[in-house]
Amino acid sequence: MQHFKQKKLKRFGILDFYAQNHPDQLIDQLSDFIKIVYVREGSKLNIDFTDLAAKQDAIVFVTAGQILRLAESFRGSIIYYNHDFYGLRLHDQEIAFDEMLFDKVQKVPSITLNTADSKSILSVFDEIRREITQNDINQEEMVRVLLKQVIIKATRICQHMKGATDLSAQQDSGFCRFFIQLVERNFFKYHDVASYANILNISAKALNKRVCKHSCYTPNEIIKRRIILEAKRLLVYTHLSVKEIGYKLGYEDPSYFIRFFSKQVKAAPQTFRLHFQGSFNAVA
Repeated sequence: MQHFKQKKLKRFGILDFYAQNHPDQLIDQLSDFIKIVYVREGSKLNIDFTDLAAKQDAIVFVTAGQILRLAESFRGSIIYYNHDFYGLRLHDQEIAFDEMLFDKVQKVPSITLNTADSKSILSVFDEIRREITQNDINQEEMVRVLLKQVIIKATRICQHMKGATDLSAQQDSGFCRFFIQLVERNFFKYHDVASYANILNISAKALNKRVCKHSCYTPNEIIKRRIILEAKRLLVYTHLSVKEIGYKLGYEDPSYFIRFFSKQVKAAPQTFRLHFQGSFNAVA
């Protein structure tokens, strides 16, 4: 089921899943890896408390740190690698790919594939599968090239789905992704739109207008969603107290954090924790 390669700090591999052959501990071992998940029609999975059910073949991109759970009936493949193996942030264009496909704030980007797209993506997965079995000095570079093919193909499909094919639409999309990236780096300390507008040297009104051109969420909603996502992870997967989590997320007053979380989630932090801890082991 598993191909795994390790050279110094550079790690990558591919896993092929059939029904009931993927123990949770194996998936947990991949938590620090970036993952490209090919989902077969009818399969179910959960990423960061969001359930996904594939009505047809799809591809999903999962960043390091996101929580992935597979249903027992899941069928598909996972390519996994770390930042040491393939640094997506080497060039501006690759940052754009990163933020479009690995979107932790707005929604889990599940990219539905038609027959031609499915065949094209699977052919690259097959090449990666073959390449990983080779013992060749150029193996790692070839796998990087193949990974980039998957990312570019998926980006083109994603752009077509979003209607971002002309230059103006791509610029709006790029600004929105840049804002999301800014939130990702700063949500622990900045919780308001004005702070991000100041960083970007534009007004809050202008920021709202530009982001809303491409996003279904306002800047304020994007900031809140990222904070809540991190709070949920910390509540379910750490032993930090609610007060400690509030401090970690930049809230000096724990009671304010509790009110904020309760309003957004419709449940108090401790209630949410008790509901999910110990029971969030797999997708039903």
